[in-house]
Amino acid sequence: MPITRRNLLGLLSGGTVFLSVSHKAAFAADLPATSVPLDFPQGVASADPQPDAVMLWTRAVPRTATEGPVTLLLQLSRDSDFSTLLLQAPLQADAGSDYTVRSYIDGLDADTRYYYRFVGGDGDTGRSLSRTGRTRTAPAPGQASRVNLAFASCQSYEQAFYGSWARMLEDDRNAAEADRIHFVLHLGDFIYERCWKERPDGSANSRTVPPFPDGVETPRNRYAVSLADYRHLYKTYLSDPYLQEARANWPFICTWDDHEFANDNYQSFVTYDGAVVLDPQRKLNANQAWFEFIPAVLNELREQPAHDFRPGALPPAGTAQNGAAVDSLRIYRKLGWGKNVDIVLTDTRSYRSPPCLPDGFAATFDLPMNTVELVAIADAGNAYADGRPPQTLPYGDGSVANPAKDREPGSLLGTQQREWFLETVKASTARWKIWGNALPLIPMRLDMSTLPMTGYEDSVFSIDGWAGYPFEQSLLMREFERDQVTGIVSLSGDHHMHGAGTVQHSTTDSAARPVAVDFTVAGISSTPLFEELLAVAMNDYPDFAPLVYRQAADGIEPVWNISMVDGVLAAYTYSQTGLSALRNWLGPNAANPGLRYVDTSANGYGLATVRADELQVRLVTMQSCRQDFAEAPEIRHIASFTLPLWRAGEVPELTGPEFERGAPFPFELASV
Repeated sequence: MPITRRNLLGLLSGGTVFLSVSHKAAFAADLPATSVPLDFPQGVASADPQPDAVMLWTRAVPRTATEGPVTLLLQLSRDSDFSTLLLQAPLQADAGSDYTVRSYIDGLDADTRYYYRFVGGDGDTGRSLSRTGRTRTAPAPGQASRVNLAFASCQSYEQAFYGSWARMLEDDRNAAEADRIHFVLHLGDFIYERCWKERPDGSANSRTVPPFPDGVETPRNRYAVSLADYRHLYKTYLSDPYLQEARANWPFICTWDDHEFANDNYQSFVTYDGAVVLDPQRKLNANQAWFEFIPAVLNELREQPAHDFRPGALPPAGTAQNGAAVDSLRIYRKLGWGKNVDIVLTDTRSYRSPPCLPDGFAATFDLPMNTVELVAIADAGNAYADGRPPQTLPYGDGSVANPAKDREPGSLLGTQQREWFLETVKASTARWKIWGNALPLIPMRLDMSTLPMTGYEDSVFSIDGWAGYPFEQSLLMREFERDQVTGIVSLSGDHHMHGAGTVQHSTTDSAARPVAVDFTVAGISSTPLFEELLAVAMNDYPDFAPLVYRQAADGIEPVWNISMVDGVLAAYTYSQTGLSALRNWLGPNAANPGLRYVDTSANGYGLATVRADELQVRLVTMQSCRQDFAEAPEIRHIASFTLPLWRAGEVPELTGPEFERGAPFPFELASV
């Protein structure tokens, strides 16, 4: 067991309640006669299933103003009608945690479905009841069983409705029992701290987050700053019936990305509009709200670094205030799911070093983008070229000093988390090590060197993710290759696109051996990457447009997909001619070795089925969900992949994509 068993009730660290199930009889506890009626406006949730335990959650709000805490009951049963109770126990909620309640229930049976609900005092129509939640425990450590999981990311409340959740729920209800989802892996951007006044293309948002209690208003957006603001966002997002139903239907396993705090943040630093601002109080506020509204098993995990929210006054400005805020909540952790699967979750925001290059640095050398070599020099710092970094940068007239030559290499994970991650993955005896990784590992480079008579070099699309920290990515992959660790599969999000590919032990050597596989999932509802690039290309960078889109007779084609998979020369040629044969002859993009698939126009989700010797992934792209709906929207297409388990000394052999219901551009051209 991950914790020592508590007697009936014990409060610990920020309101987590520990309860143990009696297999002989349900507890006889009941509500006091003075209990007030309650509402449960954000529904119920469960999280981080263990073989004998699970975390349960709700928010219980008194219907009329009251001072002090309110009392509610938690009921647990194997029956959906609660005809036989395994547990009935009193809990308390108060304004200090915004009436959120977290209950860790142990003494459960492995690989078992349970139903739960929360009960408040009598109202006009009898006792107040939450909706019924359904959860399940993980299989026992030695149990070899098939695993079905969904993975999701990036769910802007404003930019679209949650048709992705609606479709996932509908299909799961209609699936055979063996095919139903066991849990959801949520890879971050559960909320967006910024509320834009319109979409990138200038069109109106689908819906609006109500005004913040505090917040900051800018000409283009408004954003959260206070604890009340972040709580407001979670409450608004969880008012959506489909997201609420998903959390009631499946246990969630969550990590975060940037928007749970601030766009493109690192540590406690906010980076809006190129300005770097240390804001530890805001980081504390964001961490507390996440802890209150996103249930997770943290303190309850023995001999792991995760821990619950630890509030405290920040030291005076100029001292260790950044570290105090960052480590107020630690969420990287490992969970097991039977014999064959370990789930390792990382935090790629709280401990990362600053970006290796400032915005606009490449432009000072008349470079169109940050080159692969420039990023490698800047990120590796004093470790570049085996400790022989150049004194000056090889751009312009060659006289600009290398600002990174004395700097330690960059890191997304931080030293402590990186060492834990390496040790954890290497020590895992599970056949499959599923890495819950907020940021994609697959390369996203432009092979600009193929453009004739330009002198351009291969370039990095964005340095906010792993692409901006190639030294650490290569370090991880080399370690795994050296120790012959197999079955490493990253499930990632953030980039608002579907993607799949193998991950090499080197980020610069196109002949390097694959070590792992990454599947990155499009946003549930956030504006797809292509639409963001399209707005930029149309409005600000027309010379860049042929690599982004082509205006065809039947609409705009997302040529950016060709740029990623086949290369910029293939993309430019296709934009000018519309001939897919030329595109096929000129590809693939050698700067992106291992990249098999991108769909940058997608909203949707991922589904993975893990068997002992094989993993299958389906990346589901939805029809547009920008309009409200009464029935679950339809699927546009599905890209499927198969990955056999590889042995020590072998490399992963990813097959796919194979398509259902048609294919996205340009993959549909291959079948014409």
